Amino acid sequence: MSKASMPLKALLGVSVLWTASVAGFFCWDSHMSIWYAQEMAIKEARGHFNKDVALRKWAARHGGVYVPVDERTRPNPALSHIAERDISTPSGIKLTLMNPAYLLRQVMDEYEELYKVKGRITGFKPLNPDNAPDEWEAAALRQFERGETEVFEKTLINGEPYLRLMSAMVADEYCLKCHSRQGYRVGDVLGGVGVSVSLQSYLEGAARVDPEKILLLAVIWIMGLAAIYAIGLLIRRRIEERKLNEAALIRKNREIVSANAYLTRFAEISAHHLMEPTRRLVSYSQRLQCHLKTMPDTHNDEIYQDLQVLERDAAHLRMFVKDIQLFLAAGEPVEKVGIQDVDALVSSLLQRLEARVKRAHVRLHIDKLPPATLDKSRLTDLFWILMDNALSHGLPTDDNVVPEIHISGERVGKLSRYRISDNGPGIPLQYRERVFEIFERLTTTDKSAGAGIGLPIARRIIESRHGKIELEDSPFGGISVVFELPDDN
Repeated sequence: MSKASMPLKALLGVSVLWTASVAGFFCWDSHMSIWYAQEMAIKEARGHFNKDVALRKWAARHGGVYVPVDERTRPNPALSHIAERDISTPSGIKLTLMNPAYLLRQVMDEYEELYKVKGRITGFKPLNPDNAPDEWEAAALRQFERGETEVFEKTLINGEPYLRLMSAMVADEYCLKCHSRQGYRVGDVLGGVGVSVSLQSYLEGAARVDPEKILLLAVIWIMGLAAIYAIGLLIRRRIEERKLNEAALIRKNREIVSANAYLTRFAEISAHHLMEPTRRLVSYSQRLQCHLKTMPDTHNDEIYQDLQVLERDAAHLRMFVKDIQLFLAAGEPVEKVGIQDVDALVSSLLQRLEARVKRAHVRLHIDKLPPATLDKSRLTDLFWILMDNALSHGLPTDDNVVPEIHISGERVGKLSRYRISDNGPGIPLQYRERVFEIFERLTTTDKSAGAGIGLPIARRIIESRHGKIELEDSPFGGISVVFELPDDN
């Protein structure tokens, strides 16, 4: 597989997304060009409207304009009530009065012929019936009456696109010369002034393709594709490196698992083979002691003592081998993991330890204990080790002090926490972590003591369930073994 084909799907996906983004930007730019063209047309229409309004106001302030009568400009019938609508110059030229609307309509017609900009004045009560509003103008006039000041739309006029804008025409005092008889007052909406601007040139400009812009977008698009390809190669290289590292890690793990399996198997076989010789040592030492009792000899006592030492050391070696077996098995469940009744389990263990408890005159305090999630076999080993540890190392050195062992527990969130406390000599702070290391003992003179593997076994069991174990000062003066067992892994 080639370097480019491996991340092909990802590269194609990102490339398509980048291409779509550039195309989307181009479409958005085209849309904005059309919007800008429309805005320019609106500005042009407003400019024409402002020109028309200024002309109308100028004519209104002058009371209209007298112009010669001709075929195009006939006397306005709507102004027949004005006494001096028609006058003559001293030379006999007939003049007629043009009111602002009449004047503006003729200017709009001239402007349309020259510049294709259509203008119109309309209202609901026009003086000239030709200025009556069409459907769109009537809707706009109703909006003016509701407070709007400007309305526009895009439409086709004679098949050509136009922007049609209409603004409100408000009466002032000069307008009342012609419109007061219609009932209008200053501030009323007389109607509207409309302007229609051709959009053809604007749309053609918006549709015109700018070669420089296309070239710039093409360069950006190509540079983006090149960056995507370069990043894709970099990611592919990183992925390959990670896969190589993962493969190496898997191989190492397999080697470690294999080595541990061989080591565990070797230890199990060694322990099995050591167990039988130790059993025989104990058995034959006991048999020889029995034979010595029947043999009258002055040196029998010394031989008898030597055999007792041999028996005790063989028993100690046997216990040591059993502890090794237990340590090797502590990390994996022996039975199905489930919720165990700790109260019943501790009660059963105390029956087995009853003789030791009575012999040491220990005062036991056992609270209600929460259930634990573990396989029963390892949970039994765990509590046996910790209770045995308390009976072996947690008794006071002062014979006048009554030994006490307290076992308590509680639920904390999704875990069970247990505490086994004594009033013995305690453990100095600097040694509280060391005692959890295998074969570590604080004292070596006590031959009856274990091999220093009990607490490491307990930690191995607890940590296999992702729990934790630690030593704390006991409220009774000795040490407290505190451990937690979560409900789930």
